Amino acid sequence: MSTTDDNAEVVLRPFHESRQNRHAYLSRTNSLLTALNSTNTEATLLTLPNISGSEERRPTSTYIIRPLSTKEQATLLDPQQCNCRLESNNANAQIMYRVAGNGEGSTMSNWDMSASLKAQVHNNTFSGNVILGVLLDGPDSVELNNNKGKKLSNIIGISNNSLIQNSILEPGCSIHKNSEVISTHVMKYAAIIGCGSISYNKDDVAKSISKYNFDMTLGSMDVEVGPESGGGRVVNVTIENTLVDVCHALNMDSNGGTIAPLYQPSKDTLGEVKMNVLCPHSALLHTPQVHHVHVLPYASIDSATSVSSAILLPKSTIKSGSTVSHALLQWSSTITSQSDAHHVHLMECACVGPHSFTTNTIYGPDSHVSGGEVHCTIFGPNANSHHQSLLIGILWPLGRGNVGYGSNVGSNHTGRIPDQETSVGEGTFWGLGCVIKFPVDMTCSPYTIVAAGVQLPPQRITMPFSLITDGPGGMNQLTPGWLLQYSPYTIARSEVKFANRRTAKRHDYYTGWKILRAGIMDLLVNARSSLVYAGQQQSAGEKKMAVYKTEKSIPGLGANQLTEKGRQIGIKAYTDAIQRYALRGLLERLVTLVNSQKTGLTLNQVLAHVGLEGVDQDSATSLGAPSKSVVNWPVLPWNEESHTSSEAVWDHQHKMLLNELPSILSSTNKTSPILSRLLEKCMALEDDHAKRVYKSKSRDDARGASTVPGYADVHIAAEKDSVVLAAKKEADDVRQDVKLVEAAIGGGVVRSRL
Repeated sequence: MSTTDDNAEVVLRPFHESRQNRHAYLSRTNSLLTALNSTNTEATLLTLPNISGSEERRPTSTYIIRPLSTKEQATLLDPQQCNCRLESNNANAQIMYRVAGNGEGSTMSNWDMSASLKAQVHNNTFSGNVILGVLLDGPDSVELNNNKGKKLSNIIGISNNSLIQNSILEPGCSIHKNSEVISTHVMKYAAIIGCGSISYNKDDVAKSISKYNFDMTLGSMDVEVGPESGGGRVVNVTIENTLVDVCHALNMDSNGGTIAPLYQPSKDTLGEVKMNVLCPHSALLHTPQVHHVHVLPYASIDSATSVSSAILLPKSTIKSGSTVSHALLQWSSTITSQSDAHHVHLMECACVGPHSFTTNTIYGPDSHVSGGEVHCTIFGPNANSHHQSLLIGILWPLGRGNVGYGSNVGSNHTGRIPDQETSVGEGTFWGLGCVIKFPVDMTCSPYTIVAAGVQLPPQRITMPFSLITDGPGGMNQLTPGWLLQYSPYTIARSEVKFANRRTAKRHDYYTGWKILRAGIMDLLVNARSSLVYAGQQQSAGEKKMAVYKTEKSIPGLGANQLTEKGRQIGIKAYTDAIQRYALRGLLERLVTLVNSQKTGLTLNQVLAHVGLEGVDQDSATSLGAPSKSVVNWPVLPWNEESHTSSEAVWDHQHKMLLNELPSILSSTNKTSPILSRLLEKCMALEDDHAKRVYKSKSRDDARGASTVPGYADVHIAAEKDSVVLAAKKEADDVRQDVKLVEAAIGGGVVRSRL
């Protein structure tokens, strides 16, 4: 197995283990179902794996399942003892308890369980086939006489249920005060408290399978994203899927192929499980209707309105008045507070609610939507919509953006059919009350801000880090690279924010990409080429155009206008970012070399190590024409070679460095050797970046202090801001690294001529 295969096995292990655990619990249910439906009048000895986390020393335990004896049935029905009822003469109640030790099964099968029934079962009506589990004294027991002050869900036993039918209630479960519990398997430590109808209807399940391809065993279903009608992008998701798998299934990785590992489940031999399944430490609490669910350990459905056809992985929850159907919830994900969610897949730590309405949507890890509507959408990692807004038909696989209050990103209807969609770039910010008319493509324009109130007509934009505002003459104005040039604080803060908020650790292997990485740099190069080429196309001596309009004048400008000043801003912003990226790579390469070999370095050795031997200004590559625009997805960050390979990062930085040499060398002291000029430029760019980070924050401070009384007293000033201080420290560190390199190589050598 290759190193890549080894890494794939490691990062996908939690997903495979999850599937194995799900199937282990479903296999347990199938084993007990056989006993439930058995007509055997003798005792059955059944060996089952021990419950995970039960601190058992043995891997398995043997249980006795047998019909009630005459005395036990009398105890069960006696109003002075268990006070239970059988709905009809055909009702068949069996008892289940654990064998104390090896070889004791035949002896214990004749034990009288009347006392245990009296202690643990009270005031229920039973119908059909029911297995009643009871605990015995000894290592298998739970303290029954110390329940005072405990929550009802922690009190072991079965009491005050209007109807229990065709169900398996294992020893140690808690079933209290429910209207009906039908076709449900409740394992030890699981609880059903104060619910209405817990049911499993075969016709409804068959409809879920045929219409939505919902399969409880596979843990899968179809989700239709993109256009609501007239086609659609149907993806069959499993509960253990990642966004890598979803994007692959939708062919979003067609540009560059797939490098990141894909989750490929093993073939199933397990048949359909025709019951609700509650695993240990799971709970159904105070919910009127629950149907066709598999609830894994420590997951819960608490005070929801209705839940049907749902799988909840550990620590996930549906609660507080939510109505949910056909839902796959990964670890620690939540649907809450009067939300409606149908045909949704929530990845790890995703949250829907409060007051959200969502259908046919895949939520990436650490995403959050509240107070709005999201339909037919891929809502990527760390994407947030905390206000009343609308998203329909949005393909946003890289997320990391924000949706402002009143944003209407959902004008998907042409008047003929709602068949339009929008593809969105990483880090997009939808401003207050903006209106987006479909189709729009911004995948090659990451970290773009659509300002408050902007109406965006159908278009394709390929200008990263842009600001789009209302413009004169009714046409929006775009400033390319605005975020890089005038708000680098936002980018620096976002790098820290995304790292700190990345709580979905199982998805961490692909969600931790940097903002200013190889793929983004390629987009900047293409955008800059378009801006430069537009200026070069005008005749020599001709006055520059004051305003460029639409993509006819500049490819990638979309349906917007751009001033000449804005074009110059974009060129500078993109150039500085590209060169800073390349020069930082050069410096890191030099520092690594110096630290590994403290003495004896010659200039030629250093230049050879960084691929600059024999390179001078005359032989450097100059800027070319922009590449032809192709409507395709950009290379996804987890599929970039540089995502997992530091050597690939340097290869890309070196390529960028060679392309940028004409620009860098023309702006530095021509009498100095090439290496000194490059390091000088590196320090200058870092110092400038730190100053602009400070300036973008201090500008807000000054405006706030001059507008709002007491503003300065309650806001952290730029001089003390952690992001500003980190940028300054980074610039200082770069300066120290340059000194380290010069000291190790020798000042005279570095400053000598080539």
